Amino acid sequence: MARYADSAQRRELDDIIIVDPLTMLEDAGPGTRSAASCTAAPPVNPATLLATPGGDPDAVVLAKQLFGEPAPLAVTVDGMSFTIPGWELGSQAADSMDADGLACWESVDILLLDNGRYLVREYHASESTDGMIASESSGSIIESGAELRAYCTEQTADPLRAASRVAALDNAMRRWPPLRSPSGRARSTPLVIPFLD
Repeated sequence: MARYADSAQRRELDDIIIVDPLTMLEDAGPGTRSAASCTAAPPVNPATLLATPGGDPDAVVLAKQLFGEPAPLAVTVDGMSFTIPGWELGSQAADSMDADGLACWESVDILLLDNGRYLVREYHASESTDGMIASESSGSIIESGAELRAYCTEQTADPLRAASRVAALDNAMRRWPPLRSPSGRARSTPLVIPFLD
């Protein structure tokens, strides 16, 4: 009887899934791998994307040439706040009234981080009927200039946000030459600027 109880207890333990508290992903344990972990790569943590090189390294060289050394930028990604060096390439702020006559505000900034990635920082605020202001801030990490253009021009349900993204992209394209090329990548050769000396 004890032998059957022991095997039943082991079967119950086999159904328990152990989760890594830092990543909230299944911990396969030593020497075993679940089918899910073999087929799909784990999602990359925003802190890792912000701290490791990626994107376009030539863009960093060009940004230093055009704008000087990077400045600290405050960003919020996936509910976490960071300060990371980079450059602001373009921005746009807009305000409007919703169907109920309540005010809403949108601000979009396009940033180049010192690791070669782009970040679209968005701030949205809206007035409620009781006069309180609700606000949210978010950021999206983007690998290339071409992906950035696609992100800023994609359709969204919020017309104020969509217009602000497009206007911020237009502003950034005027200051940042790589966004004007189809690849969205900076040239590996230095940009020659007349009368810079």
